[in-house]
Amino acid sequence: MLVRRYARRMAGRPPSVSARIKEPARTLELSCFLRYCLLTATDQIIFMFQRRVADLWRHCADGVASVDWARQYQELLLELSELAGHDAVPDTELRSRLREIVAAKCAQRPPSRASVIRQRLIDAIAPVRSLLAGVSRLPWQATGEHPALDALNKLRAGYAAGIKRLPSEVTAPRLGAAWRAAIADADRERAFRALEVATLLALRRAVRNGSVWIAHSLSFRGRERLFLPEERWQVEAPRHYARLQLPAKASEFLVPLLARMLIGIDAVAAAARSGDLRVDDELHLASLPADEDDPQVTRLRSQLDQRIGEAQLPEVILAVDAQVRFSWIMLGREPRTGQELLMTYAGILAHGTSLTAAECARMIPQLSATSIRQAMRWAGDERRLARACQAVLEFMQGHPIAATWGRTDLASSDMMSLETSRRVWQARQDPRRQVASIGVYSHVQDRWGIFHAQPIVLNERQAGAAIEGVIRQERIETSQLAVDTHGFTDFAMALSRLLGFDLCPRLRELKQRHLFVPRGTKVPREIAAVCQASVDTTLIEAHWDSLVHLAASVMLGHASAVTALARFGSAARGDPIYDAGVQLGKLLRTVFLADYFVNAAFRRELRRVLNRGESVNALKRAIYVGRVTPAQARRTDEMQAVADALSLLANIAMAWNTAQMQAVVDRWANRRQIVPPELMGRIAPTRLEGINLRGVFSFPVERYAAQLPPSQSAGKTRASG
Repeated sequence: MLVRRYARRMAGRPPSVSARIKEPARTLELSCFLRYCLLTATDQIIFMFQRRVADLWRHCADGVASVDWARQYQELLLELSELAGHDAVPDTELRSRLREIVAAKCAQRPPSRASVIRQRLIDAIAPVRSLLAGVSRLPWQATGEHPALDALNKLRAGYAAGIKRLPSEVTAPRLGAAWRAAIADADRERAFRALEVATLLALRRAVRNGSVWIAHSLSFRGRERLFLPEERWQVEAPRHYARLQLPAKASEFLVPLLARMLIGIDAVAAAARSGDLRVDDELHLASLPADEDDPQVTRLRSQLDQRIGEAQLPEVILAVDAQVRFSWIMLGREPRTGQELLMTYAGILAHGTSLTAAECARMIPQLSATSIRQAMRWAGDERRLARACQAVLEFMQGHPIAATWGRTDLASSDMMSLETSRRVWQARQDPRRQVASIGVYSHVQDRWGIFHAQPIVLNERQAGAAIEGVIRQERIETSQLAVDTHGFTDFAMALSRLLGFDLCPRLRELKQRHLFVPRGTKVPREIAAVCQASVDTTLIEAHWDSLVHLAASVMLGHASAVTALARFGSAARGDPIYDAGVQLGKLLRTVFLADYFVNAAFRRELRRVLNRGESVNALKRAIYVGRVTPAQARRTDEMQAVADALSLLANIAMAWNTAQMQAVVDRWANRRQIVPPELMGRIAPTRLEGINLRGVFSFPVERYAAQLPPSQSAGKTRASG
């Protein structure tokens, strides 16, 4: 944190200011800045390396079927045509050779899809050779001898000597049996290319699971550095167990979990017997009926809209700021002038809409583009935007009508993509909108409002981001987090439970999701087709302390959940800690699915909170009008400022709607017109029909002179035009 703080301060200062810093502070800040640049540059090159390898695999896998029957058919036709061209072959011999060809083709095993992709990769490796040569010069480290580094050293020696043929004595250096034949090929140039591909894929896998790392990196450290130091863990372990409310022995945790699992399995079997569930080779769950429009809710929503009326976005921002004073949080003190107040709002708008400073200056004529750029620099520093967003959320949920919307301990998380340039190295193709985009992953409470947001890369697992958003929010206790398929893995379900909350995934292809029980468990006959007795509880017990050690490290912030889930992803198969977490996650998933299958009210609750996350994303989409520039996407903290500012603007709109709705409801209550809570709970605060988000903005500061800071009311500074 100290390194990042100094780096941001140095990056935001002109050279003349940096030159005036006195020693030893100047040397300290410069050293921290250079160290931070080294760490982030290392992360960036590894991220780009992983993306290039993934793109190469995707390109070679595109259009490859499981079995290339067309190629098989063409080879057969070629052999038959060659045989038919020999006029001198007697009929008896011709028939014999035809039988041999047919028998050989029948006995021949068609190549698998993976083998076809490997052959394509060997043919397509040449354009990536320069990247592999550069990566081979990085100071990679591993615990003991690692086959990927051994192969990388052989390639580096070949690159240095300018040799692109593999010596005959070099064999496959433990990179997998699939590559053994290709590396032993008689064509030694092709064997060299095969070694390059095998090394490329093995290195990517090793970096993902943390068995290979670079010391000067933030995100790709060694796996041991994810955990609290062993000496510290031995001393502090009892305190961490108590903080996480976990027993010292795994058996004490597993006994009640297994009891719940058996009850759930019996309930699913009973539902199958009664016909509520249909089980053949798969499980078929009837869809929930869509919520019908209630005329009373429609009428209430119309009445509220009429009484709330219309407003301009500057009025909405000022009205909420007058109650929350988030501008104080942004500045770290009271605004002194109306111009300073406008700069605060402009910095939020510029980040939250991704409009350039020049575009924002045309929207707010009182400010110049230079002043808006200055506001953007300090607005994105020190997590001011996140704290302001939290303050607005607390104001919104302090209204009595918020209690009618749902639970305080239930939330959902989902991603929204923001368009950017293809030149941005983190950008990925949005599969829906077909444009280069960066993701913003947001957490939304059941009572509405965004309480956490973070930038992520599209088309990657979001389970780490889902967990990170819950544990880094200290003021909101979440016991259940609803996610979609991308926000779920078995290991993530285990880690979240150890951290004190449950992941509740809405799984794609639900009918194909099986239930898992411990080995030796008797499975009811009705659900035997979708239930597997394969969970090894002894593995969980053997590595219980390591799992709790990892959970404590994530909870303390020693490692982020995103980094932990990246290291313990699918690339970590075979690692005992990963396998133990997966076994525990399968048990937890079985308990969740059993409840999900038989409890319709639970399904409706999860659908409701997930739909609220989608509604909030639609609100943010209406606010967000720009495009993330390469300058904003260059560093993670710049993208974090975009995510937090957009969340702040969305929370401001929801808070204003909530305050207006509460005022109307209070006036009705004074006239003894009571609105039933079940109706009020179905009115969302995400309406934008009455808020104008576009045009030239005029901030009527004088209208809120009594509520704005004392310097504003005393000076009576007019900031509108």
